[in-house]
Amino acid sequence: MNKVGFFFVFSLWLPLTANAFELAAGLTPPKQQKILINYSGLFHDKSDFPQERASTSYQTADFSIPVYKSEVDSVTVSLSGTQFSVRPAQNNFSELYDLKLGLGYTKALDEQRLWSASARYGSASDKPFEAANVTTLGMTAFYSFPSDETSRWLLLVDYSNNRPILNNIPLPGFAYFYYPSKEFRAVFGAPFASINWNFSEKWVLDLFALVPWILKSSLSYKLNEYARVYSGIDFSQVTYYLYGRQNEKDRLFYDEKKIFLGLKTPLSKNIFAEIEAGHAFDRSFFISENYTTNPDAPVDIGNAYYGKLSVKMFF
Repeated sequence: MNKVGFFFVFSLWLPLTANAFELAAGLTPPKQQKILINYSGLFHDKSDFPQERASTSYQTADFSIPVYKSEVDSVTVSLSGTQFSVRPAQNNFSELYDLKLGLGYTKALDEQRLWSASARYGSASDKPFEAANVTTLGMTAFYSFPSDETSRWLLLVDYSNNRPILNNIPLPGFAYFYYPSKEFRAVFGAPFASINWNFSEKWVLDLFALVPWILKSSLSYKLNEYARVYSGIDFSQVTYYLYGRQNEKDRLFYDEKKIFLGLKTPLSKNIFAEIEAGHAFDRSFFISENYTTNPDAPVDIGNAYYGKLSVKMFF
């Protein structure tokens, strides 16, 4: 995999909740940017809630298109949406949404250096866009340059009003890309790390950690040219602003851990699909200003099996 391909794949896989598609566009040289489409649907079996047993689902859809691109610069528009559903409703609560519109600009300074800036506006709430205090805003700017033939740096500044912690302040950061061979590729940054290690002909280890909120790891085995099976763990959260809350800084967190087995396969040279089944545990809702591993008065819900389907396309 070449350097550009590595950045493209890394940014698509990166589970940063705010701006994965904007990062994908920003890391890709303007003339090589593509239309990106992604759908994922995760459906839990019924489990115990405080009122009655209920099932949950979490669906996401993302779309990004370069509306203008040349040899040296590009403009990208993105749309994304998620829906978290509880059936039957619990305490009149049944739906949560996270909707975003994004705009990004990328400028190639030469064949090795580029910079990019993007902005995102949306709403993450049970009643999206009903009030100003349920809207979300994010902005990211970064500069990428090579260190040597096997590495490069990414310097960035990011603002978001819906981060798990350190909310509503601009945060500087960095990422160090290291790709000594096609078998080993890594990104180390603040506060995250990503590793893709093809340690044998058929085995691949993937790891992503966003301290202290997110951990995703999988081990995959290549069956043939058209199929790969995988197994792993996923510790992650989603956040929302509830309409009508008393404390403006409070947010609703949904916290979940998963173990899973799956199969990924290309449907064509531009379309990739994944089918996954697993067990979700240590699940809870809680209200807090920032993410915490020991929240006050969490609403715990029961463990559940789930099925998931994902489709990714680029053109």
